[in-house]
Amino acid sequence: MNGYAMPCLPDEHGSPFTSLGGLAARCGECGAIYPGSFIIEPDTPPPFEWAREPKVTLCSCEPRWPQLMVMLDGQWYLGYPGSAGQLVVDGAAEEAFCRTCGAYFLGEMVVDLDDRSHLVDSDET
Repeated sequence: MNGYAMPCLPDEHGSPFTSLGGLAARCGECGAIYPGSFIIEPDTPPPFEWAREPKVTLCSCEPRWPQLMVMLDGQWYLGYPGSAGQLVVDGAAEEAFCRTCGAYFLGEMVVDLDDRSHLVDSDET
């Protein structure tokens, strides 16, 4: 599938995915094409990143993105969307997320190095 080998099993009816997708099953030893219907072995994770379960990237809060969380150098920081600030990071690369709903933030964000309101003990690091 898309250049990746996936484990398959014979199946009387096959699956819509394997039938409509025009996929062919082959013997893992000799490479002969399997003549019957088949399915991809259940619970096989997709071998390519774009087919994995997508992360939620739409904030459900009102207003959107009220407070972002990001971990930098082993410490959690708060921030907000934008690019005008002392420390700007790529939210997608740093896996930033909305503190309230948990949606992943994919844009530029400003990290507020002084806001420690998210810590139980404000002297904690």
